[in-house]
This record gives sequence, C-alpha cells and structure tokens, in this order.
Amino acid sequence: MSPKSKVQSPKSQGKSLKSTVQSLVSNRLCLQVGVWSPSASGPELKRSLLILLFISVSVFFLSACGRKTDVRPPELVGPEPIGDLTLEATDKTIQLHWGRPQKYVDGSDMDDLGGFVVLRATENGQGKAGVFARIATVPVEDRDRFRKAKKFSYTDEQLTAGTLYRYRVEAFTLDGYYSSPSNTVELAWQGGP
Repeated sequence: MSPKSKVQSPKSQGKSLKSTVQSLVSNRLCLQVGVWSPSASGPELKRSLLILLFISVSVFFLSACGRKTDVRPPELVGPEPIGDLTLEATDKTIQLHWGRPQKYVDGSDMDDLGGFVVLRATENGQGKAGVFARIATVPVEDRDRFRKAKKFSYTDEQLTAGTLYRYRVEAFTLDGYYSSPSNTVELAWQGGP
C-alpha cells in the first residue's frame, strides 16, 4: 500500500496519541499507521514530528535507566576470606583480631561490607570435638565514612577451664553473600588466676 493511496476514515482520523504510540511500539511501520506521508503538511506534519520526537526522546532516556554492569555469579561477589585472624589470651577472656577485607573474591573493590560472623568450636578434656557454631555477629557501621576501620576484634568471655577453643571468622556483604571461613586459631583455655 503506498502512502498516497491511504485513505483515512473518520474513525482513524480521531486516533489518540496513545493509540498511535502503541501502534508504533507494536512494530508497525510509520507509513502503515499514518504517522508520516510525503504529502503531509500543516497540522498533520506537526503532529507527526511531535510523535517522532516523543518516541526518540523516550527511547533515549529509557535505554539509560539503571546502572548496568556485567552479571557475576554469586560465588564471585562474596568478600575475600580473612587470612590474618589472630588470638590473644588475657586473664579472663580470649580476644580475636582481624583485618578488614578490601576486595570481593573476583578481585574487584568491595564497598558493601555488612559485618562479620564469629564461629567457635570446642573440644573438651576427653577429646570430644564440636562443630563450629556462630557465637557473635560484629556489624560494620562505617561504610559511609571516609576513614574506615582497618582492624576489628571480638572478646569471648564465655570460657570453661580445660577446654580447647577454635575460632574462625566469616565476612558478609549487605546482600548476604558470605566469604569462606578465615584461618583457624585455637587455644586450650586453662582459666585465669
């Protein structure tokens, strides 16, 4: 069908802008819906140009919505494991110290560290070993600060003499992705003075 032979019925002349845009969006050609023809002039030409401008601007702005990044599998968006966990015994407590992870497993810089989970396993005097269980969560509350804490610590006060204590720490992001467990540190607690 050529643009010149197209005859508009009174119904189609009253098409709303919404129906015209819907027609364009449903992959119809401009010539088929009467948006433009070589013989267009005056108000018809102005309407056609406004519709095309509206569609062009919409496509331009809607295509840039949101921040698009490469899709990464979940195992790569967890924090890198903590490798510097240390233990220090005082008179009545065991203190754990570790550094802040700076990167994700995939090597990119981390900016959403949520906190740490402290895990502990015990072994009593008869050699019966337990499994690692969560004993504390240490939140990270300095994400919006310019200077962030580089070292974190936890103090365990729930100790029994004659028990071997093993500790690990896992970091997690705000989205709930966890790192692999840290290095394990242990101490046979003999009790304070």
